[in-house]
Amino acid sequence: MKKHLITLTVLLSLLATAFAQNSDTIQHPKIGLVLSGGGAKGLAHIGVLKVLEQAGIKPDYITGTSMGSIIGGLYALGYSADEISEINKNADWTQLLSDDIPLNKIVMEQKHDSKRFLFRMPFRNKGITLPSGFIEGQELERLFRKLAWPMPMQSSFDSLPIPFRCMSVDLVSGETIEHSSGDFVTSIRSSMSIPSIFSPVDVDTLLLVDGGVSSNFPVEQVRKMGADIVIGVYVGFDNDITKEDLFALTDVLTRSTGLGGVVDSKKQMKSVDYLIVPDLKGLTSSDFVKGVQIEQYGEETALLHYKELKHLADSLNLKFREVKKIDQPELILVKSIQVNNLKNITTDFFLGQSGLEEGQYLSNNDIEAAIDRVYGTNYFSKVTYTLFDNDDDSYTLIFNTKEKSRVFYNLSLRYDSDLKLGVANDITFRNYLIPSSEVSVKLNIAQNPAFKFELKKYWGKKQRFMNFYFADINNDELTFFQNGNDMGKYDLLTFKAGAGMKYSLGLNRQIGIIGKYEYKKVKPHENLKQLFSDAGFNYLSSSGFGYVAFYNANTTDDLYFPKRGLKLDLAYSHMFNPTIRYDAKDLSALNGNILSSEQHSYSTLLVSYDVYMTFFRRATLNLGTGLGLNSDNTSMYSFFNLGGSYLNKRDNFIPFAGFSFGETIVRNFSMFRASVDIEILSDVYLSAKFNVAQGTEDAADIFEGLFDFDSEQYFAGYGAGLKYDSPIGPVQLMAAGNTEDKKARWYFSIGFPF
Repeated sequence: MKKHLITLTVLLSLLATAFAQNSDTIQHPKIGLVLSGGGAKGLAHIGVLKVLEQAGIKPDYITGTSMGSIIGGLYALGYSADEISEINKNADWTQLLSDDIPLNKIVMEQKHDSKRFLFRMPFRNKGITLPSGFIEGQELERLFRKLAWPMPMQSSFDSLPIPFRCMSVDLVSGETIEHSSGDFVTSIRSSMSIPSIFSPVDVDTLLLVDGGVSSNFPVEQVRKMGADIVIGVYVGFDNDITKEDLFALTDVLTRSTGLGGVVDSKKQMKSVDYLIVPDLKGLTSSDFVKGVQIEQYGEETALLHYKELKHLADSLNLKFREVKKIDQPELILVKSIQVNNLKNITTDFFLGQSGLEEGQYLSNNDIEAAIDRVYGTNYFSKVTYTLFDNDDDSYTLIFNTKEKSRVFYNLSLRYDSDLKLGVANDITFRNYLIPSSEVSVKLNIAQNPAFKFELKKYWGKKQRFMNFYFADINNDELTFFQNGNDMGKYDLLTFKAGAGMKYSLGLNRQIGIIGKYEYKKVKPHENLKQLFSDAGFNYLSSSGFGYVAFYNANTTDDLYFPKRGLKLDLAYSHMFNPTIRYDAKDLSALNGNILSSEQHSYSTLLVSYDVYMTFFRRATLNLGTGLGLNSDNTSMYSFFNLGGSYLNKRDNFIPFAGFSFGETIVRNFSMFRASVDIEILSDVYLSAKFNVAQGTEDAADIFEGLFDFDSEQYFAGYGAGLKYDSPIGPVQLMAAGNTEDKKARWYFSIGFPF
């Protein structure tokens, strides 16, 4: 019956227009295309579009919700089904559905804490709050802006190559919003803001979330636009779901937030002339990594409807019409720049970090690079842009910002076989107590407790200069080894405090100097006292003033699992006549070269260099070298302790595979290291390491014996195992050994290091 009505509608429309116009200008009935939301399942829309094109159908109007608004929006801009298919094939959905950015796009000062906490909770209204969503959509919106470049604000989406509408819901009023004008990208981003997954989009007085909450299948809207015939593609909720399927909390929440859309969709389906419901063979709304497969399933289902779609095209005498894509010039003239929503950060700082100036010709890449520089300061949870057409061949560039909370509480858990269990707590104040400042207080509640305080004060137009003040305390229980044997425990207490200055040479380089006071104390446990009973050794401490000059560069793309880039750390330090205090009968009975009751001024040079390269997309090679030199008359406090994992960093403790943490103590060293990580599963790596070093009493001997590999000064270590870049922090399980004692050592760690 429905097909007869459609045929009748077609005939009547043809007759009516035939009387009104010449035969060569006959207006056919308008076809509307409706694409539902459904998360990753919405990628099936691409396959359906391919079949529609094969049948010769190009819709006159498009409406969509959530993923349907993304696919429909791109089609409305003039992208072909094949072009959208290529976007799907090349999309890194893991990156797009994350707010994480590569480490090399984060300023040096923020790299250390960029990926170090399991929970990050902002303070608001004098209390800790949870974020409004897990994902702000920074990377996803970046992609949309690039694809829609340089589309300015629109007075009506009817002016697009294909008129378009998309749906969202205002959380404040509860009303369903039909987006028909304004900023195109903001509209589709609002339409796909799945509650609790994506943060709502703040537009004027509205707080917008996914349209699927109330209108997941906007058929009524496409009818109002003028569609006579409606083709609908539905990939929303499964109508055959049972209560047994709603077991997990996420299933219950997702179903609950979309119930209104489910009810409305069933009603809207009654107004659809051609309904296509792709068979996705059990794939879910979160299967973005299977996007190409979902697209294929959509095409397969649409092909089952090909005959009736082709019949529709033939009955209307349709000839497939090419739609001209929106004009996309490489460069546009930006006459003026505005920055919206700044509260605690100045416009001068924002523009200074961006590197942009008014009156420039800019490309999309130029603006993206500017956003990277600003977003990399870690001051913002989101930075996007819109363009306003000035009607004189120029544009106004409008940055839309969302500042991070000025106060954050951060928490992470960690266990490793060297430093045992720890709970890291951090409170950070940004631009709160002092303008242009950051204050952080960190406390590691652990068997090896630690405390860190730092106050940073930025200055200069671009705020590249920074004064800082710090205080650190570490109390570590360590093992004293001889020939690979555990001889007993000792405590190493370290306290440092001081002030310094840094200058940022860009995102990935900095230089600076520190003035410090340092106190260190070694206290053996009873089992170690008994080993050296003749010495009567109870403790030895050193305290004094000094300075450190340093240079750091880091272009790697990840803090723990880098795949490309380089790291260079160079530090020269000097201590002025430290004061030695001790309680011992005879220090020489221990080791006169290490423990001494006299201490003169001394200097230390420490250099570390690493380069990372990825081959065949899954194998990452790391080559590195290190050098540590001491002047004469140094004590154990300036010696280098080699051994342990690269994650456990302490002053003068150098990671070295094959030895336990701090196992090998040397006055001077040179080192070469190499490792290979092969990704065998997503974020799971098979890892192998090798390193070789030489240790000497005299710094000059390092260079004399640099290529004398037969020298007894050389020792080597190796290790292999599994690593996992998990959501709760790096996981490592490694077996290791060395050429000195040939004893096996095991290392296990899980969680973010302090």
